[in-house]
Amino acid sequence: MLKTELSIEFIGEPSIQALSESEQLIFFETLFNSIMNLYKQNQDNN
Repeated sequence: MLKTELSIEFIGEPSIQALSESEQLIFFETLFNSIMNLYKQNQDNN
């Protein structure tokens, strides 16, 4: 199996409030969809 390692460095503090309303909506929709996908995968594995 191929193993990949990533390194992430943060500069400053992220702020959702800095995004426009449409960007915030996309962010939360993406987050919700990711959570739902993980939940469905977990249910399929059990």
